[in-house]
Amino acid sequence: MSELTTKLFLDIKDFEKYQAMLKCHVHIEEERRGEYCLSGYPDRHNYHRLLRILRGHNDGLLSHQLIYEFDYRPSELSDATKALVANNLATTSIISDEEYKIRLTDEGIEAADKLLSRRDNIAEAAYHTLSNDEQRELDNLINKLLEDYKNRNVNYIALENICN
Repeated sequence: MSELTTKLFLDIKDFEKYQAMLKCHVHIEEERRGEYCLSGYPDRHNYHRLLRILRGHNDGLLSHQLIYEFDYRPSELSDATKALVANNLATTSIISDEEYKIRLTDEGIEAADKLLSRRDNIAEAAYHTLSNDEQRELDNLINKLLEDYKNRNVNYIALENICN
């Protein structure tokens, strides 16, 4: 069993490498076509994240909610908000000197929906060779392993800080 376990571990490392490269390839192709980019705002992860968060809140969110509940740094939130507003993807309403509400426009909702469907495209590219039954079986096995990992007596937060 040890030899097989080692082989499985190495196979998964290899799989993760190819999966990360496939995701990168999809992103590069999208950028080449000009998709999901806002000119003048190089940190697409920041405003993409804000788009996805706001898409789940039709009435918008207050800036302090984004800072405290979604762990945004104020400078990142300011940059992302400016990017979305400048590109007509969101509007803001001033509540006070230190507070505003941000909500997506119809264009912003469409952009957020495209981002959410992009995950489906990446997943489809990664797992299209597996049947639905095989995907379910793989998902069950991965969840079994994840549950085991989570229930171990390991301080993963401390390890993440040490290892990164």
